[in-house]
Amino acid sequence: MAPEYRRARVARAPTITKQMERAFDRHRGRIAARHTVKTADALVRMVDTLGFCFAFTAESAYPIPAAFDHLDTRSDGRKWEWMWGWKDELAAKKRLYYGKLLVRKPTFVSMKMLPIFYATFGRPGDPDDHLEDVRAGRLSEIATRIIEFLAVNGETQTKRMRSALGIASQEGKSDYAKAIEELQRLMYVARVRAVGEGREDYNYTYDLFVHRYPETVRAAQRASSADAMSALLAHLLVLAGGVTERQVTRLFDWSDDRVAHAARRLEMKKALVRANGLLVLPTLR
Repeated sequence: MAPEYRRARVARAPTITKQMERAFDRHRGRIAARHTVKTADALVRMVDTLGFCFAFTAESAYPIPAAFDHLDTRSDGRKWEWMWGWKDELAAKKRLYYGKLLVRKPTFVSMKMLPIFYATFGRPGDPDDHLEDVRAGRLSEIATRIIEFLAVNGETQTKRMRSALGIASQEGKSDYAKAIEELQRLMYVARVRAVGEGREDYNYTYDLFVHRYPETVRAAQRASSADAMSALLAHLLVLAGGVTERQVTRLFDWSDDRVAHAARRLEMKKALVRANGLLVLPTLR
């Protein structure tokens, strides 16, 4: 007798009804209305409350708050002046985390939420953590050299590190910049401070994430990667009200399987419901 096969389930395309759209807009509007920022302290309070947000302008494809939209002034020039200084000043003092994280855009993360982000990678914080990603082809040759350089030399300015690595060509500089962004997203490397004056001299110093944030790495060890991913997804729903699995995949750069697993865990805890192909905060269903 021929073996029986189950027909593969075809995922239904998400459909946002007018009623759901209004519910999401009201939910997101209530969150946005709580925050107006005109001081560095107010920005820290906002990030602490939100947990994470885009640092500058919002990304239309992802319903996440953007700090820039909450600056309490009509002057665009003043907005850029405030944010350009605060992002460096507050990150240098570890009052918040700043780096390219969500969809590789500049992101603020609260210090309380930072261990949860780090825990999603399931790494113990050992010197050789990166070798698995090297073997899997997830790290470029330049990215690997950056990690190994910082492991020996510690915090280093961009220009000095490029020079030490023998990177002088424009193509090499471009590859270096891409590697730095990737290492930030994977939380192997973190910005420490801004140095230099003017466009030509301005640059960042970088260090290994485990060197810069050892307290974060220790705190992350208390949670499994599965628990951390579920916590992040739950927090995303609190901010957004509802999202598609595709949005979650791209926002956090998780595989489809990992997103589905995190969603199932929250669904079992009744912290998430599915509606029209969307992941929705239960109170909005």
